[in-house]
Order: sequence, then structure tokens, then C-alpha cells
Amino acid sequence: MYIALEDKRRHRGLWFDDGNIVLVSNASIYRVHRGFLSMNSPVFAEMLSMPQPDTNGKLDGIPVVEISDSDADFTHLLHFFYNHRYYQGGSSTSFEKLSGLLRMSTKYQVDELRNEIISQLFFGYPSNFEDYAEAVCPRTQQRFFPPFDGQHFAVAVLARDTDASVILPAALWRSSCERFTSISNGIRSGDGT
Repeated sequence: MYIALEDKRRHRGLWFDDGNIVLVSNASIYRVHRGFLSMNSPVFAEMLSMPQPDTNGKLDGIPVVEISDSDADFTHLLHFFYNHRYYQGGSSTSFEKLSGLLRMSTKYQVDELRNEIISQLFFGYPSNFEDYAEAVCPRTQQRFFPPFDGQHFAVAVLARDTDASVILPAALWRSSCERFTSISNGIRSGDGT
């Protein structure tokens, strides 16, 4: 299998001259360190401990591995691997970053990050009635990510996709309380669709 690199761009912030593995997403090429990947993720540790087939090719003598994840999501994960302060639970961040990190931490079994994000979302989407009144307060929502149209739907989809079932009931309930126009408009993804 040949991985086409011509239509991809080197990621400026995640291209290290001393990197010893090249990862290719749908839009970017990353030259990173196997040790960082393995240290942060048991999935990468296992994957990189196996001999890689020579069919993927090499770039400047470095093995190339194709990644099927979203470019934005994977970039967030790599930034977190290199700087754990990239995501700090309890502080406001974009939903795009939060959701990307949750998807990637679920897939690559970065359990500490995954649990921290779910805990942050749980504060806004609690499973008990006593905490619900505080959670629906607009001030509370501002602590996690800036509100946006369709956010409750987006959180429900994210909870379902990442098996974060603890936040799903409140996200579905809050979605069902939306005005019909919000429901019919659906959710806009990061690319505008």
C-alpha cells in the first residue's frame, strides 16, 4: 500500500526534525516521537511495538503510518501529548477541542484525559436532579465552552459516540427542551456542514 503525501502539508507545530515516526492524516503530515506516543497511549504502545510492514514506505528514512482520524481531532491529541497543559479541565475551551480530545482519548485509551473531559461535561450534564438546576444556569455553561446553537444535540451525539453514557440522559433531556427551530436546524459541524 502506498501513502500519497503530495496533497498533504507538514504540520508546522508538530514536525520535529528529530522525530522518528511520520504520521499521515487526511490533510497533514506529522513527524513525531514514537516514545511520546507510546508513553501516552497503550494503543500506540502496542501498535508501535509490532513490526511495521514496509509497504507504507518511508519519508527521509523514517517509517510512515497512515492515521484515519480527523485532522483536527488528531492534531488536538498530539498537542496534548506534547503539552499536557494544552487541555486543562475546569477551564473554558472550545467545544471543537473538547470533543476532539474526547473522541481521540476514547479511541487511543488515554484514560486520564478521557475521564477528566467526561467529568467536566458531567458538571454541565449531571445525572441527578439536584445538580440539574445549577447545570442549566447560563453562567455554568460558560465554564466549559462558549454556548452555540445545537450544543445539547452535539453533546448527546458526542456522548453516544464515545460511550460517555453518564452525560447522555441530561444531554438528551436538554435537547428535547429546545425550540422546534433549533431541532429542525440540526447541528453544524466544524466544517460548516
